[in-house]
Parts: sequence; C-alpha cells; structure tokens
Amino acid sequence: MGKYIYTYIENGQMYDKSPSLAELLTKEGLSCEKIVTGRIGYIRVENLLEKIKDAQWLVFTSKNAVAGFAYNMRECELSAGVKIAVVGKKTQEALRTTCGLEADFVSLQAAGLELGKSLMNIAAGKVVYLCAEVTSGSLEEAMKDYGELIKIPVYRNEYVDTYAEYEMKDFIDVSGIAVTSGISGERIKWLIDKLGESGEVPVYSIGPACSKKLVEAGVKENMIIEACEHSYSGLVEAIKKSAGKPEA
Repeated sequence: MGKYIYTYIENGQMYDKSPSLAELLTKEGLSCEKIVTGRIGYIRVENLLEKIKDAQWLVFTSKNAVAGFAYNMRECELSAGVKIAVVGKKTQEALRTTCGLEADFVSLQAAGLELGKSLMNIAAGKVVYLCAEVTSGSLEEAMKDYGELIKIPVYRNEYVDTYAEYEMKDFIDVSGIAVTSGISGERIKWLIDKLGESGEVPVYSIGPACSKKLVEAGVKENMIIEACEHSYSGLVEAIKKSAGKPEA
C-alpha cells in the first residue's frame, strides 16, 4: 500500500485541538504526505459590530469563519437576543473555544446545504452569514428565496500555486488523494491528472460541495469517493473502506 496525498491549508491563528488529518491517517497505519493548497488570511471588516447589530441570526459554516469573526470582534459583545447557527460539532466547538459563545442551532450534517435548508424553516428577520471571500455557494443556494440573507466575508483562502511549488516533486507510489475543500481540488487538478496517467488513483472528497467543485474542475466522477461524514474522520473512514482496512 502506498502513501496518501492530502491537501492542507495553512493557518497560524486557529485555536483547534482536534487531531489533524495527518494524525488520523497515521493512527490507522496509513502513510501520508501533505501538499499545501492555500493559506488563510483574515479580512478586516470595518464597523462589523454595527453591521450585525440588528441581525436575528449569525451563521458560520467553518472554523475559519469563526476565527475571522473573533479577529474582527476582539472584546466586543453581541447584541442581546441574537442567535447563532453553525455547521456541525467542529464549528460549534470552535465557536465555544475561540469566542466563548454557544450555538443555538447545530446542523446534523456538517454541510452548508443542510444548514441552509434548516434555517429556511426556523429563521426570521435578518440573517448574517460570516463566511469566506469565495464560498461553495451551498448555503446561498439553499436560502436563495430568503429575503434578508447578508454575506460578510471575514477570511480568504489565499492562492498557492501548487504546480510551481510541487511540480518537480517525485510523487510515486500514491494510493489516493484526500481533498479537504473544493478550492484545494481545483488547485491540484494538475496532480490528479498526472497521477491518473499511470492508473486510476482515487480522489477522496470531504463532502458534496467539494465533490461538485472537483467535477467542475474536470475530475472524472468515477474517480471521486465522497466521505459519508463530512469531516477528517469521515475522510479517513472512506479511505479505510476503499483500501479494505477493517473498521475499528
């Protein structure tokens, strides 16, 4: 069995104690190697507190958005009565750890599409979506008929030219590629193509939004194996199942 290439987005300011994808793969006895596909940079939002003061809901679909929000808010406090909705338990924990805030609603599935569908049923008034500069569009699609959805970018996934940085690297004996975001998949499409020349190397996607971006970038659907649980643990389980390793 060869090694697994996994995409990695550098972020020096995240407060996250959960195991990294590399740690989870290594724990399962799987050899791995990272390829840096982006670097997180936080966006300074002028008068953010003023922009969200009349919001009924604040929405977060990632830990990076929570960190970008904390970067802007500093010691400021939220207005009384505002509710918070988040994607999955990891984002919920990031909100608690980084901001000292508790989520009022946590989607059962860690996906923006599912959170958006849920908010269409429970939200009222102004909904502020704290998000990336470029999003997958899943939550927006689910809430396209909602009248008061406001997007405020608080971070960006800064471009890394993976071809320039890794083209000369000798990627040999690769059993698969684990992709942790749609934009990461777009940035390593050249590597997916390169490894595919010598055979079908599976591409493991962290979730439906990621899979959609991979297909749009030109990755063949039959190469994509999507994690059932949209998390690092879900990715590892998908790899284990594909590799024929027994479940714990």
